[in-house]
Amino acid sequence: MDNRMTVTGMDKSDEFEVPKRRSEYNWAGLIIALATVGMCLLFVLPAALSGNPFFAFGRINRRPIQAIVYYEGETLVFTPDDPEYDRLVEACYTALAHEIGFAEWGWSEQRFEQARTEGIAVELIYDRPVKLPGSRLDIADPTRLFFPLEVFGHEGEVVFRGGSHEYWGRPIRVDTLDPVREAVQQITGGGG
Repeated sequence: MDNRMTVTGMDKSDEFEVPKRRSEYNWAGLIIALATVGMCLLFVLPAALSGNPFFAFGRINRRPIQAIVYYEGETLVFTPDDPEYDRLVEACYTALAHEIGFAEWGWSEQRFEQARTEGIAVELIYDRPVKLPGSRLDIADPTRLFFPLEVFGHEGEVVFRGGSHEYWGRPIRVDTLDPVREAVQQITGGGG
């Protein structure tokens, strides 16, 4: 069908085209606007509320000032200048990125001391509270993290969070602490 019209009394040079009818709605604009609002609700809002811009990406934006390995009575302290530091911190962050909830119990200070003197564990110490990623906005900002790897009488894959003087109850359950175990084995040369 030809969209050109000729009005009687006009010659052929006066022909004009009738514009095609366009949709009354801008569907592409609506979809883009809804997607933008959805992204804000899913990523921007939780990041703003948690104070961690990398909230949705499982990234911890601060490095500890010390990474301490407790290995069967020995204490090895690593700082950012040490070559083992990065391997150990990355292994801890990898394990922590696979959070699967919280355990409903905690340890006494004596239990932490037993883990430090008789077992195998890793402790990360921060100079300021660190924002942890996760599925909850109400997770507290710890200044230290404790990864018990092999402690007599303890089974489970958890990471304890703590303040400057004590660890809190309800540790974070993680899928596995194997990356931390492997890093500790490489650093200590141990078979555990």
